[in-house]
Amino acid sequence: MFVAMLLCQTGSAQDSPAAAAALAGRTFIPSLLEVKPFTPPPPPVVKRLPAIRIDSSITRRNPDGTTLTLQRGEPSTEPDLPPPPPSPYVAPRELTPEEIARLLYHRRHSLNLGAAIYDHQVSVITWTDPGSLVHYQAVCGFDIGLLAGVGRFVYRGEGYSLMLFHSHFNTTSWRRLAGQWRVNIPQVPAGEILITRGDAADETATAPIVAIRDVIAAEQARLLPYQAAREVHSKAAAVWYAAHPPVPRDEAIILRPLPGSRYFSSRKSAAP
Repeated sequence: MFVAMLLCQTGSAQDSPAAAAALAGRTFIPSLLEVKPFTPPPPPVVKRLPAIRIDSSITRRNPDGTTLTLQRGEPSTEPDLPPPPPSPYVAPRELTPEEIARLLYHRRHSLNLGAAIYDHQVSVITWTDPGSLVHYQAVCGFDIGLLAGVGRFVYRGEGYSLMLFHSHFNTTSWRRLAGQWRVNIPQVPAGEILITRGDAADETATAPIVAIRDVIAAEQARLLPYQAAREVHSKAAAVWYAAHPPVPRDEAIILRPLPGSRYFSSRKSAAP
């Protein structure tokens, strides 16, 4: 397997106050990183439908014991929807270099990352470079899960959006459950980035992970309490929903034919 060391440790930025201030000056999370206390959702709104004539009905029972009923009601008095206007013809053309550059810029600043996080210390991150379409993987000495729920950040004056799909693993529990299985936990020094798939020399393709590392290093003091508050919110929501599970209920769907429908035929059908 090709393995290349990409970056050195970020400890120098943390050890030097001037370097830390410079780092914080070029990385920024614009949101307030506030998590409101969990409040139970309001009760569902019960719709009161006007009574209409039902011409036919059929009911089926669901595996959970509830029923689904399809009913054909009296014809609707609403007018037919007009057909949509035809779309104007646009002759195909090639994108200009400026349009291609703008499209690529947007794609490079819309980050879609997957990650497996071990003990909140090591993150195995995967992504695809939008320019070359090469798949990348990096073992990183930081917890990318600290950016979960953030969504947007600014790095060196440029805005980024972040979509993160991640899972956390507790290696102590994992080893206990694995028994005789050999579990290989990725190893990397804190703050370092190790490219294990893709071209480590392509600085454009690896730039998102560099930005992620610097943002976490600069904003860790804000991100730690933010993630703790999200965890409290998640546990409170789980407790409430466990105590208030949704109640299965019967459902009914009423179909009302419009003018021109085959259901206006003189010969009535037995089913809707």
